Amino acid sequence: MKPLFVATLATAGLALSQSALALSISANAGPDAAGVEASQTIFPTLRAGVGYLRSDDSGADADIYSGSLMFTPFVPGIDVAVGARYQYQNTAFGDGGGLGLGGSLFVPTPIPLTSVGGYGFYTPDGLTHGDIDRSYEYGAQARVELVSHTYAYGGYRYYRTDFDDGSDHTLDSGPVIGVSIGF
Repeated sequence: MKPLFVATLATAGLALSQSALALSISANAGPDAAGVEASQTIFPTLRAGVGYLRSDDSGADADIYSGSLMFTPFVPGIDVAVGARYQYQNTAFGDGGGLGLGGSLFVPTPIPLTSVGGYGFYTPDGLTHGDIDRSYEYGAQARVELVSHTYAYGGYRYYRTDFDDGSDHTLDSGPVIGVSIGF
């Protein structure tokens, strides 16, 4: 048991020491949903993340868990990421998961410390399991930097899943506000 504990501490220490400002924690909420996310830089242009979203929109009673691996190339003045996200959905309509592909793009505005952009993920039928045929999530946001690497954001999120029984349900849609803190 002791070697496992030491190995776990060493791995955590290595992950946290990869680079300055490598850890980011975000929390958001909408009228019928709330979520949290954490991401960590594991190489200079690669981030790994985990997330959780709880939604009661349209009777979804959904718990959505995710893990992502995103390529974040250095592009001056633009915040861009592309990659894959696995998600598992436990909903009132069915349970299952899948591997989604997508990314995000944010650009600065003429307003100081403000950027706008969007994100999207699509999980096609061939990359799902359980009761899920396909799913997609997209959103648009405006972000305002409060202090270095910490910002508040507001926007719109839309999350929809098609299930094996032929039904499709909106798991979340509407305005969202949040805060992201970088360490």
